[in-house]
Amino acid sequence: MTQQKQKQINLRIPGPTPVPPDILEAVGHPMINHRGGEFSAIVSRITAHLKAFFLTQQEVMVLTCSGTGGLEAVVVNVLSPGDKVLAVSIGSFGNRFATIAEIYGAEVTMLAYDWGQAASA
Repeated sequence: MTQQKQKQINLRIPGPTPVPPDILEAVGHPMINHRGGEFSAIVSRITAHLKAFFLTQQEVMVLTCSGTGGLEAVVVNVLSPGDKVLAVSIGSFGNRFATIAEIYGAEVTMLAYDWGQAASA
């Protein structure tokens, strides 16, 4: 399939995703050192923009991990074994959060909703 035909496809699924030409060009550049000054400057710039976007002066963390890694980071850094947690689940990630919290030793109460149903108080 040609690039021109890819641009005309409008898929409403997680992937494959048409990639704009400027992004394709950017990924063709040499990689940078993730422990070097150039990478540090990029992270600082992104973090500043995220603070503005979220209207906060508080610390903003950029995690280079999967969603599960983010959930585990929250549990390990915020909860202590024995803490009481209300896990609201409408699908996989809510269930996964509850599982991670339980493994870490939290006392989890699960409030589960069917997929597609909004959680409410």
